Amino acid sequence: MRKSFSFEGDGAGYFETWPWPASDGLYHYQPLRTQAHVRMHERRRATGSARCHYERKGQKIWFSVVGAPKVGLLKLEGFEEPEGKPKT
Repeated sequence: MRKSFSFEGDGAGYFETWPWPASDGLYHYQPLRTQAHVRMHERRRATGSARCHYERKGQKIWFSVVGAPKVGLLKLEGFEEPEGKPKT
């Protein structure tokens, strides 16, 4: 089972491990060969983070990509609950 995520509305990659990311940390992922994936990393390098999301039960779960220590690994932070409130 895998969970895809998007950057600026387009697919950028997917997570393969359960549970899906929900808190700050390092997560393995598979990149998609899309312009969204390229733009995500360009934004991260230029500004320090790239805002992405995946859907869970019809709700968007937002997070920031703040690092990519090696191929297939992302550092994620700033998760938000579906109502847009920071996760505590």
